Amino acid sequence: MGDEYGIYYRPDVAVGRVSSARFNTIWRLGSLLLSALIIGLVWLIWPGQVGNAAPWFLIASITLGVSTSIYAAITWARASGEAKLASGLAIGLNRDGVLIAQRWITWPEVGSMVVKPGSFGASTALVATLRDNSTMKVPLDITDVMPASLDSVVRVLSGGRTWVDLSRLD
Repeated sequence: MGDEYGIYYRPDVAVGRVSSARFNTIWRLGSLLLSALIIGLVWLIWPGQVGNAAPWFLIASITLGVSTSIYAAITWARASGEAKLASGLAIGLNRDGVLIAQRWITWPEVGSMVVKPGSFGASTALVATLRDNSTMKVPLDITDVMPASLDSVVRVLSGGRTWVDLSRLD
C-alpha cells in the first residue's frame, strides 16, 4: 500500500455542470420572454377583462424573470470558470505534505483546511489556509472525491496533525 493519494479533476462532470447551467439560463430567458409576451397579448386583446391588473402582472413577471435569469447567468459563469481548471491533479497528498492548486505545502505549514459549501452556482470547495494566512482553493464538486473521504486521507497521511473541517456542510 502506497502512502500517496491523488485526487483528480473530472472534466466530464465540469462540462455537465456548464451544460446544465447554460440550459437553465436559456430556459429562464425563454420563459421570461414567453410570459411577458402572453401577458402583453392578453392585455392588448382583452383590455376590459384584465383591467388595471395586467400592468402589475407584467411588471411582476418581468421582475421575477430578470432576477432568476441573472441568478442563472451567474451560475453559468461560475461553472464555466471552474470548468477551466478541470484537468489533471487537483490535490496530491503524501506523508510529507499536500499539493493544492499546484502549490506544495508541508504539513507543518498548513494552518487549516475547511470545506465550504458552494453558493450562486459555485462548487463546494476545499479552502486551505497556511500559517502565513495565504489561502488556496480547489472546487471539490468537479473532482473524484467526497469531503469525508478527503478528511480521512488528510488525517492519516498527516499523522493526525491536520484534518478537514466539515462543519460548514451541516
